[in-house]
Amino acid sequence: MTLSYYTFKNPHDTRMVEIVDLPDKVERYFYLRDGVPSASYVPPTTELTLNQQAGDFLTDFIANPDRVLYVSPRVREVLASRGLIGEAVELLPFVLLDKRGRRVPDAYVIANPLMRVRCLDVERSKVRRRTGRPGQIVEIKSLHLCDEAIPEDAQLFRLEELPKLMVLRSDLLEAFQQAGLTGLAVHPTGTEIPG
Repeated sequence: MTLSYYTFKNPHDTRMVEIVDLPDKVERYFYLRDGVPSASYVPPTTELTLNQQAGDFLTDFIANPDRVLYVSPRVREVLASRGLIGEAVELLPFVLLDKRGRRVPDAYVIANPLMRVRCLDVERSKVRRRTGRPGQIVEIKSLHLCDEAIPEDAQLFRLEELPKLMVLRSDLLEAFQQAGLTGLAVHPTGTEIPG
């Protein structure tokens, strides 16, 4: 079976719920963008609220501007069935509040991919580097991977060269789709990433 890879993107669907208060509620929230183990920074009592300005459709993957995977119990089941919970993906429970401040009954968690893989095909990718630090990549406009550098067990991982960029493998994407999960938006590697 030929595998392909995708990155997560914001669904930009005004009907869907959204979480935007992570920076206000979690000290060192940026660790979640880098795949740093964060259980000590996100205690299970952390309360995050659905954005008043967003829609009302509660999805399995909740949209947000922070590049964090807020996922439902159904997503967690798929991750567990594929052996990803633990070393590959840290689960961080939190309290999700609706727009009225009431607890949402479903036990959502933050899925924090911890595996990093150095597999960027620098020659074929379009990257923007930090001024004054040519070795540091700050943005990728078109992502190409060196497939041979990706370990066989890497179904969901972060790009070592830019850890805020999470990559998922096509068979995991198919498992998400077969489970009928909502709110998932992805972008195929090898094509222009919309801004």
